[in-house]
Amino acid sequence: MSGRRKLFTAVATAALLGAPLVVSSPASAAPPSQPAAKAAAASCIGGAWKYDKPAGWGYAPTGSGYYVTTNRCADIQVKPDDDTQIELCYLKNHNPGQEVCKGRVTVKSGRWTILGTGFDDGAYFYFKFANTAAHKTGLVAA
Repeated sequence: MSGRRKLFTAVATAALLGAPLVVSSPASAAPPSQPAAKAAAASCIGGAWKYDKPAGWGYAPTGSGYYVTTNRCADIQVKPDDDTQIELCYLKNHNPGQEVCKGRVTVKSGRWTILGTGFDDGAYFYFKFANTAAHKTGLVAA
């Protein structure tokens, strides 16, 4: 946790300097039509980025950085390259002292899986992995 706090400022600074971030838009209150829903999903997934957890690490991104939600998606989802168990953790109110982790989810290779919903744009989050020994990669859309 203290390592994450140290890098928090660096990540925030990088974001202000133009580091690439994925943005998601909240879902509308009314159910969208099928074409609109497909277009929104394509926009969200189209903005996905790669995560890479090296062997020996328990989380991604590595170090004390965070991923950041965007206005492109209404949720946080992953598409792993291999079956894995992931736990979504986020900072409530951007405060490293208010870290919240959801339950561990088994995600299947090559499938998009929603890990969490209801996040504001700009929320800081990271993933904890059950298997710290294995190298894990995949895509994130948020």
